[in-house]
Amino acid sequence: MQPLKSVVAEVEDAIASGQDGRRVDTLRRITNLFVEQSPKLNDNHVALFDEVIVRLAHEIEFRARVDLAERLADVSNAPLKTVRDLAFDENVAIAAPVLERSTRIAADDLVQIAQERGQEHLMAISARRDLPEVVTDVLVVRGDEKVVRRVATNETAKFSERGFTTMVKRAAEDVELQDILHARPDLPSQHGVALIAAAKERARAEILSSMADRDDLVAAALDAGAVSVMTDTGPMILVADLEAAEPRVTAIEMRGGLDEAEINRMLKADRLADAIVGLAHVAGMPAETVANAFSAPHFDPLLFIVRGVKYSWPTFKAFLLVKTGSNPHQALLKSAFASYESLSVPTAQRVMRFVSARQRVGNG
Repeated sequence: MQPLKSVVAEVEDAIASGQDGRRVDTLRRITNLFVEQSPKLNDNHVALFDEVIVRLAHEIEFRARVDLAERLADVSNAPLKTVRDLAFDENVAIAAPVLERSTRIAADDLVQIAQERGQEHLMAISARRDLPEVVTDVLVVRGDEKVVRRVATNETAKFSERGFTTMVKRAAEDVELQDILHARPDLPSQHGVALIAAAKERARAEILSSMADRDDLVAAALDAGAVSVMTDTGPMILVADLEAAEPRVTAIEMRGGLDEAEINRMLKADRLADAIVGLAHVAGMPAETVANAFSAPHFDPLLFIVRGVKYSWPTFKAFLLVKTGSNPHQALLKSAFASYESLSVPTAQRVMRFVSARQRVGNG
């Protein structure tokens, strides 16, 4: 290895020369030397290189500092002072590589940077592996929605009770964050319940904005649950019928034939249980839940499912004809068509997710 004394002398000469090109070239050669020799260096050697590199790093141009950060970000024993200096740089292009990847940055420094720097720095930190709670506590409070979503998708990040509480509160106004948190296996059950409650209230508010006079119907849809025998209105659907239909529908699905046209054929052939199970397969919901929606006093629970799987008005009408005995009042059909047209597919799918998630919590 080049004697450190000569390295120091070379740095002194490069700085004294006042030539940017010479400084950059010197730094590049010293950095290359360090990276090549790093597996063999002990802590004292690394500290000596640190003093040399950090001094020279202050005397170089922007692009060279970016290159230095990229070179050192993945070095497990990178010089501590140099890495810290790069991490605190106000320019995120310089700071990001080490903030995202370097294991040499202390948690206290990450907290300070997260408290003082802007959203781009927070975004870089949010991608780090094994983020401790003390850091994520700051990110979920100071971060914008992009930062919070990114740290929430970070499978190795750790969150405190306060951190989860903060994210759940923010998720009340952020549907994407709701879905991300639902997928986290470490989300405590009490926060899962709170998350579903917040999601339900958001869905209720969105739906009521376009269906302001139908709060009772929306509540019925959101609160749909499974029971053994559904006898509220329309034909009786027994759990035994659904169980018998399951292998028939599964066979059709395996052949690739379970589509909207097939479900319409089931309805026309008076195979209601098959149609219910088929719709449940397409929607990814339990057959009992779909049967309960079909048998509800109002058509809204069924509408959310049919609309959520992007089926057409004729299919929804076909279910209504079976439900009402093939002779519905024209006012009912008119109201149902108006509801179908006013309900967007994304809103219907959101309600489906919320109902399914709530049932998972209830069954857990």
